[in-house]
Formats: sequence, structure tokens, C-alpha cells
Amino acid sequence: MTAEAQVLRLVQEADWTRLRLATETNDGSRVLLAPGRRFRAQTPDGLRGCDGERAWRMPGPGQDRDVSLTGGPKPPLPMLFCPAWLLRSSRIEVRGHVTACGRDALHVVATERATIGDRVMPRRLRSGQTEALVDAELGILLRVAWFPPEDADPDIESPEVTELVSLDLDPATDTAQFAAPPGSVVGESWVEAFNAGGPAAAVAKTAAGLAAGGLSALIRYWPTVRARADADPADPEAVMPPDDPPPEISPGGRPAGPQVSDEVLQVLHDSGTAAFQATMHEWQDLPAIVSQAPEGARRAGFGGLGTLLDTLAEHSGEPAHSVSAVRVGGPGRFQIDYQHPVKRRPKTIACDGERRWVVYQDKMMVGPARQPPSDVADLADASWLLECRIAGGALIMAGDRPAYRLDVARGDATWSFHMFLFPSAVAVVDAELGVILSLTSYLGGKPVRRFELRDVTSGPGDFRVDLPPGLHAEPEPDPPAPMGDVTPLKLAGVVAQEVGKEAAKKAREFLRRLGSP
Repeated sequence: MTAEAQVLRLVQEADWTRLRLATETNDGSRVLLAPGRRFRAQTPDGLRGCDGERAWRMPGPGQDRDVSLTGGPKPPLPMLFCPAWLLRSSRIEVRGHVTACGRDALHVVATERATIGDRVMPRRLRSGQTEALVDAELGILLRVAWFPPEDADPDIESPEVTELVSLDLDPATDTAQFAAPPGSVVGESWVEAFNAGGPAAAVAKTAAGLAAGGLSALIRYWPTVRARADADPADPEAVMPPDDPPPEISPGGRPAGPQVSDEVLQVLHDSGTAAFQATMHEWQDLPAIVSQAPEGARRAGFGGLGTLLDTLAEHSGEPAHSVSAVRVGGPGRFQIDYQHPVKRRPKTIACDGERRWVVYQDKMMVGPARQPPSDVADLADASWLLECRIAGGALIMAGDRPAYRLDVARGDATWSFHMFLFPSAVAVVDAELGVILSLTSYLGGKPVRRFELRDVTSGPGDFRVDLPPGLHAEPEPDPPAPMGDVTPLKLAGVVAQEVGKEAAKKAREFLRRLGSP
């Protein structure tokens, strides 16, 4: 095994939920970990932890004690304990073995590489150089240092370092250490928060009531929903193709099956640079998604949500189906032509690496180059799968192309639209190009969304955009400022500010939460 292959495997398989350790970082944070998602973390942001089932936090002086904590436990020190971010869209160079915290470690230098899915992600590589010390047994990072690029502002301090300064792999632990201390805020599921009332429920219900006014927007603008209304009722492709049974996910959140080979890990890591063209099919089964919603959400006084679920459930019939022609000329160059364009949605999106064109039925907008839509980006650049828990990798034939079949479960630090939306999937990855030929997402054991690339061919190397003649190109408006992480407390304000535009987004956000643990 090469040193690079060793790093890929160590980092991709690192699992904080199986560790038992006590550590301190250079900023004074202290963390105690035990298997089963149990932890206690004292950081500059305060004290928080998890007893294995319920997350909790202890509000510090001046912090609001009435803010509810919802959702499952988030890992402490994710930069170090969930290190798969190091593998996404990167080049890895191993410079040898070193010792850190008394542990054997691999000194790794990671740099960004341009890919078709290139975009800013939390905790992803920065421009410049990232150096990491990877524990040669556990795969966690013992140290991370960021060096700014040579042309950076000279006032920027270099490097920025996060590291463990002590590490005990056999600490004494007992159940009481991970229990929520008196006065702490204990985590609740979303439905529990709605039932219990209080600030979280009030915010959620307010947002839901505002979002209810945009229910028709969700149905009108979700491409595959609209495609079903506009498509030929005799569409022979209307039914989502059958797939193998859904991935078997263990209680620990890992897919059952054999370990992924070094060859598959390398294909995923190198993904995102291939030039290809294909026909992209998408199926979305909204009734199946809605069927997985907990009844408690309807009974919790969450009226807007109940209306949403009932409205979506009315859209019965076969899963929505849409088709697009996709051409990718490598990083920054792409063209997507939608077969059934919807009014007020583009019929073509194209980018030559310098400019992007968005073509509608009656106008064309031009602006600076931007990333492709997330569905195309995540199919063209499969390296995000390295941030998930994966198993299998059997070599199969997908049409006339050799490919690897992977069972996928959402990771603790996964940042992808598809894996944020649903907890598990089956991915078939082209063995030559590294693109995802099919991605079937599951919720409650049911296939609810599927993407598929057909008629895949390599090239073209001389990529050029193909725009319709006769349309005047207008300057594209500036994109909205980034919203950042939308917390429950921000949710009502966000929807209140932009009810019409944001209603559909918040509805999709709720659908994502249906798959959250």
C-alpha cells in the first residue's frame, strides 16, 4: 500500500463514535470521548456533551437558557475527529512519519484542486496549503495548520493551527461523566420540541405558518414536480427504475458490507475533472417522502407543516420524472439543457469558465462564472462520497460502462445536498471517469429520489457553449449575500423577510429533517 492510499483509508474510515480518549487542544478545549457517541466537551464556546442518546449543553454566563437544543448529537472538534473534509477536491502529498502527542503520525500536505463541483464548504480546504498530522492508527488529525497563499494579505497571521496538545487513549470513564448536569439544556427531537412548546416550538410554528403561504411555490417550482404536470402522460420513463434493496445500516450508522478497496477510494478521490456528456434523468417520489413524516408532527399544532404534508400527499401518481442533456468540459465548463423547461425557470445553464449564461424562454442573463447546479456538481465530482460512510464497491456493468456499486450512509460531517436530504443511498460510480452514474436515495427503506446518467461518453475536449441565437444577453443580478447556517432561532426571521422566495427552501429544509436521526 502506498503512503497516499494509507492516508485515504485512514482518514475516510476515521470514526469518532468508536473512540475512547481524553484530550486537550491548543486553545484550551478539553474533550472526553467514549464509544457510542458519548462525549463531554469544554470549549471556548461552553460546555456540551451527549450521553449516547441525548445531546445537551450548559449555557454560559450571559447566554440564553431558554433556547432549545434540537437534533442529534454533533461531534466535538469535528475539524480533527471527522477528518474526511481533507479528501474532498484535494491533492494529497505524504511527507513521511512524525511523532505527535506520543503517537506515530503521517505528515500530509493537502492542496485544493479545481473540480467541476468546486465550491466553498464548511471546514474544507482553503486556498494556500493545508498541513495535517494524521494518526497512523486512528485516522484522526492530531494537528492542522493552514498557510495562506503567497499573494495573501501580509497582515494575515501564518499559520493558523489547531492541534491536540495531550492525548490519553485509556481514560477512566463512567456513565455520570456524560450525563447532562443540572441546569443544562437537553436535546429534543423536532417533534418533541413542537409538542413541548416553548421558544423552539414557537419559532417552528411561526415559520411554518409563513411557509404555508408558499406551498404552491414549492409545488410550482420544484423541477420534477412541475415536470410531472407538464410531461406526456404516456411517458415510458415515468416509473423510477427498480434498484437493489436499500443499504442495510447498522445501529452505529455504517452500511453493512465489505470494506471498500484502495482502488475505489482512489477513483473517488481523483473524481471531478473528467470531461463527458450524458443524458441526466431524475425521479422524485414526493408521496413516498411524505409517507415517512411522523404523525406527531401533524398533531403538534404545527399547522403549516400539516398543510404542507397534506398538499404534497395529494400529488399522487408515479414519481416525477425530468430529463436534461449535460455536457461537462472539465472544471468550470458545463452546459445543461432542460428537456421540459418550466416557466420562470431556465431552459439552459452554461459556463465557459469565465462567464455563465442562464437562458429562459424569452431572455438570457450573463454574469461571472459560477458552479453548476448541485445535482450536476455532485454527480460529476464524486469525492463528496469520501465524507460519507461507504461499503461495498463491487465491480459491475452499468449499461456498457464498468462501474463500482457503493452502499452509502450519511456521515457526521457530510456536506452535500443529496446526503443532507436523505440518510442513505446506493451510488454507482464510473470506474474510468469517476462520475456517479446513478444515485438512489432512501428514506425509511423506500427509494425516494434517483439520479441517473445515461449514454455517457468521454469528452469533448474542445468544449464550447451552445446558446440560442436572437436573444439579447442582459447582465445577471448580483447573487444574494450568503445566509450562513440557518438555526431554529434564525428560521422565523429568514422566512419572514423573504416569504415568497424562501418558502420553498424552508419546505425542502423540513423534508431534509425527516431523514435526520
